[in-house]
Amino acid sequence: MALPRGRTCTWTLLLCLNWVFSMRGRRTIWCSVGEITVTLVCFCGCRQFMVTIPGVIEVGLTSRLCASLLQPNESLAMTAILTYNDNKMVIFERVSDKQFHQCTNFQAPEMLESKVHNLIVTVRGAQFSLTESRKIMIKYYPLKSFVQTDKPIYLPGQTVHFRVVTLDTKLRPAKGLYDVIELLDPQQNRIGQWLNATSNGAILQLSYSLNSEVREGRYTISVWMKRNQVNKRFKVEKYVLPKFKVSLQAPNGVSVGKEELEMDVCAKYTYGQPVPGMVNIEICRRPRSYLTDQIPGLCFKEAKQVL
Repeated sequence: MALPRGRTCTWTLLLCLNWVFSMRGRRTIWCSVGEITVTLVCFCGCRQFMVTIPGVIEVGLTSRLCASLLQPNESLAMTAILTYNDNKMVIFERVSDKQFHQCTNFQAPEMLESKVHNLIVTVRGAQFSLTESRKIMIKYYPLKSFVQTDKPIYLPGQTVHFRVVTLDTKLRPAKGLYDVIELLDPQQNRIGQWLNATSNGAILQLSYSLNSEVREGRYTISVWMKRNQVNKRFKVEKYVLPKFKVSLQAPNGVSVGKEELEMDVCAKYTYGQPVPGMVNIEICRRPRSYLTDQIPGLCFKEAKQVL
């Protein structure tokens, strides 16, 4: 580009990476910004200015642009515009005849795919005008949604309580709009539906009351968010909770020369009280032989009263 008074302007594209340089036992960090940064530097006569912005920006998140102007000899207007999908976003705009260094935060636009877009920087004055464009990647990371029920098995007529949470790339609850949430029976018939439910950055909690004559089998909770789908299954069946539970604690290995074997047998009701009764214990030592059908095992049987 030809400039007034025969001046030329040189633009330099710098890629700033995490880099550690070691020499003679010294450790010098040349640049540590955590991500690739696109830096636009212009030296034109006595005018010097620089614009820096991350080379990869995540969709919908807040990013940062910094601009510097040194030794201006006239009033200059600096603008930085991000163009994407036939749209324009003015990120930075300032007019000054003095040097400055200023940073501004901006929110990356929403989109459903990763794509390279343009950052257009313009510096304009009475005797100077320059426009330059650089490539910026706007990266789309799909959000992760999870569905959890309060229990895995339900009786007909009970209420199914479930919650939906969506996490961003930093594992934080994200504000999400769930297009469709469906409850499907074992024949994939829709028996419940929620449309355009929003979590407002927290956990979305919903419930559904099953009919007492509902069909037994596996049911599915299907959640649609944009183009992503996540499913959660649970069972509906008539079952009877066990009245008590029996636990056995025994050593994993016992020496053949040991005369006594210690083990604990415990029976408790579901509310925690012990169960009195008789316990029949059978301990067998199976022979290690290819002819196991012809050699009987050594077994010990005993019955004891449980207090």
